[in-house]
Amino acid sequence: MSADRVPSYVNAFFEAALERWTGTLDSVAAALAGNAALAGRLAADDTAFAARQRLLDGLIPADTDLPVRNLLYALLQGGDLTRLPDLSAALRLRLARTEVGPTPVEVVSAVTLTDDQRQALVAKLTAQYGSNLALSYRVDPAILGGLIVRIGDKLIDGSVASKLAAMKQALGVMSD
Repeated sequence: MSADRVPSYVNAFFEAALERWTGTLDSVAAALAGNAALAGRLAADDTAFAARQRLLDGLIPADTDLPVRNLLYALLQGGDLTRLPDLSAALRLRLARTEVGPTPVEVVSAVTLTDDQRQALVAKLTAQYGSNLALSYRVDPAILGGLIVRIGDKLIDGSVASKLAAMKQALGVMSD
């Protein structure tokens, strides 16, 4: 199998699994929305969890994958079954974001990175976050050294400036 076909198989598998899982979540959410009495019994804190779990099992299709079943049980235990529509929508949104395009990655360094440094960084980021990354590089001498990497909404601050600031704060706390 050629390596360029692997992502399409992975995407197809992921989409099918997610559709199956969100379909189950939507089905249970619809059943609860259509039966307020049952929803109330599932939310009743004065009823033993095992009894509420049996009630919920009546709504879950028999062929439901174990991770989805366990998620539903966790939501039941936490009193969060009413959040099923939000959860399903968030899962679909996440799938849509992965289909839209590459994840933006901004790399800030104190000096221009060499080609070897860039290749090593790309290899690390790809191993951890996947190959669908769009990297941009910026030089900011104010960070003194190290790197600041923003991947989507995640920030990794390995700059010397932030480490010095943290040390300064820790020493200030210790001298009190």
